Amino acid sequence: MTVLITGARGNIGSAIVTRLAADGHAVRASARDTTTLDVPAGVETATLDLTRFAGKTLTDVETLFLYPTRGDCRDFLTAAKEAGVQYVVLLSSPASFEHGECDGPIGLVHRGVEQALADSGLRHTILYPSWLATNARRDWGEEIRAENRISLAHPDAQVSPIHLDDIAEVAAALLTEDAHRGRMQVLTGPESLTQREIAGVLAEETGRAITIAELTREQALARRAPWMPESVLAALLDASALAVGVPALLTNTVERITGHPARPFRAWAAAHLADFG
Repeated sequence: MTVLITGARGNIGSAIVTRLAADGHAVRASARDTTTLDVPAGVETATLDLTRFAGKTLTDVETLFLYPTRGDCRDFLTAAKEAGVQYVVLLSSPASFEHGECDGPIGLVHRGVEQALADSGLRHTILYPSWLATNARRDWGEEIRAENRISLAHPDAQVSPIHLDDIAEVAAALLTEDAHRGRMQVLTGPESLTQREIAGVLAEETGRAITIAELTREQALARRAPWMPESVLAALLDASALAVGVPALLTNTVERITGHPARPFRAWAAAHLADFG
């Protein structure tokens, strides 16, 4: 039987595909546009839009990794149930339950997908990963490369960065083994760090003298990237303000499921020095 991975072009989806393929599992990697999919040899690809489901994408699928999407995916989930899919792993966000975020734009999107999955009757586990280590590359990489600087609001907000390989290992284990298939699994890195401390780790690993330019809320909103909706950035700023001086949640879920401790942020940084020039 086959494991179907939706959102396989993304950082997490592609990491899960690679992990499952390396372990010898039959994998079908799907995306709305498969022309840019880069998958290991032997991995099948399929074009799939969760909000406009059609075709035979679910043929012989036993388990499914569900990447959250804006829009209605209920028809796809109904089809998955009818096709005999036995189990689903949903990637969600702590924003769906955290104070200050659960009723915001990010939390509501994730809660909507969670509810649709619950209504489908499919057996499932929801993953709640903490602050992704790759956020450092996405949000700060360009400025570090150009100016050795990070401009951000609330640099003393605390997060627990999680390595994407840990998320991929947990998801792969849940998709292929019956153990640990609870209703939810909260995944975190091994330590609570301020964003200022994360910048310090990047400075040490890259050998760059990275400085921090602290922004006001208004300045941060004015610097909003075109791809980031203003309401989403506002919600993220509110959440980071609440996290100043507050230790981030830590769990041992990664170690319980994979058998090894969660990887520290420094391990991710050391492996991605080229991303910062």
